[in-house]
Amino acid sequence: MNRKLAIVAVAAVAAALVIAVALGGFDLNLRSQAAPTKSVVQNVQEDGNFTVLSEALNSTDMTSVLNGTGPFTVFAPTDDAFGELPSMERDRLMSDDENLTSVLQYHVVAGDISKEGMTNGMTLTSLTGEELTVVVNETGTFINDARLMGETDSTNGVVHAIDGVLIPRTLVQTVENDTDLSMLAEALDRTNLTDELNASGPFTLFAPTNAAFEGANESVSSLLRENDTASTERLRQLLLYHVVPERIVDGNGTENQTLEALSGQRLVYRTYGERVFINNNEVVRSNLIATNGVIYTLDTVLATPQTINLALAENGSLSRAYEALSAANLADELNGSGPFTLFVPSNEAFDAMGDIPQGKQNMTSLLTYHLMDGETFSWQLQNGTITMLNGQPANVTVEHTDEGTIWRIGNATIVTADIICTNGVIHVIDEVLLPPNMMPSRNGGW
Repeated sequence: MNRKLAIVAVAAVAAALVIAVALGGFDLNLRSQAAPTKSVVQNVQEDGNFTVLSEALNSTDMTSVLNGTGPFTVFAPTDDAFGELPSMERDRLMSDDENLTSVLQYHVVAGDISKEGMTNGMTLTSLTGEELTVVVNETGTFINDARLMGETDSTNGVVHAIDGVLIPRTLVQTVENDTDLSMLAEALDRTNLTDELNASGPFTLFAPTNAAFEGANESVSSLLRENDTASTERLRQLLLYHVVPERIVDGNGTENQTLEALSGQRLVYRTYGERVFINNNEVVRSNLIATNGVIYTLDTVLATPQTINLALAENGSLSRAYEALSAANLADELNGSGPFTLFVPSNEAFDAMGDIPQGKQNMTSLLTYHLMDGETFSWQLQNGTITMLNGQPANVTVEHTDEGTIWRIGNATIVTADIICTNGVIHVIDEVLLPPNMMPSRNGGW
């Protein structure tokens, strides 16, 4: 081949590569293209950021394990990660070969798993048989609560540098290790739930902090004080309402949803950007990962759901609506099985309206214009119209903003969404809705 033809051939190959890359038909990921030359052990030992880990691998003979054919995925804590451990815990760990071996095995997964292959909520089984959980969100990719900082391909697997040491703990052990959850730990022990939450699960625990218990209402406080059988059982049922028998990991792809607790009652899980709410209570900390589940901490104790009617009766800020529904003989219906969706005006909304329609027929027409058959949560509302219980339509407007979502029903805005009840859901609105066929007379009366 002469020089001119060679240049043309090289140019053609280069052009073909450019086209292939542009069309997504060729992978220029260096990890997939460059053949590794070192094992996972060599990569750890020759990297100056893993001197403590290298020493630990050698002292426990984990080096011989990781020199096997594998492949292995190693989550490798840096020296800084070991430095973040309390000194007493670090010294105790490094001096106990049996425990250290178990902790190191907890950092290793069979198989070659790249960061690109990880998805939020994915679980990986470590060499101890215990599970690790992947968290993927806007701030990065994590294994349990340790951030992935870098990835090195190896001849027998892959090494991921992480910024934390992974300590295998069950949900109960995680609670017991957190001083902010000491009152919960005592309550779990008293109600014999420790064994249940030490089981394989998985579980999601919505954990009230000490501040939550200390600020709880008198009915909850009395359950904590009293030690008789009946109080202990009621406390147990309350705690079971804070546990869901599945793994819910906050992060990419987590959807607004209802969850069924171990008590048999439902919870509402909602997100606004990076904020998470459980039954309209904002989560303090999310994704405390345990070997058998996930913990979210709350600064409130969750109240178990009631019927719509009872929820209104016990909420002083909705007393005007409760009185009106009772006068129209609709209260009993809202104690029924339903389900219903109630857009309930606050007391302030009734006050701003002034005079309300007189006569049972007018009042019933007005109130049934705030009710829907079926259960519709905020995230299910869409721009358009909905049909109320009185058969008339109401306009729905949904606006998504950086601070969250704004829902409007007619001219009213939902100020508190998704109050879950045993027979439906309540949305509190800031104006009274007027049916299209009900308009005040010219003199302002009805």
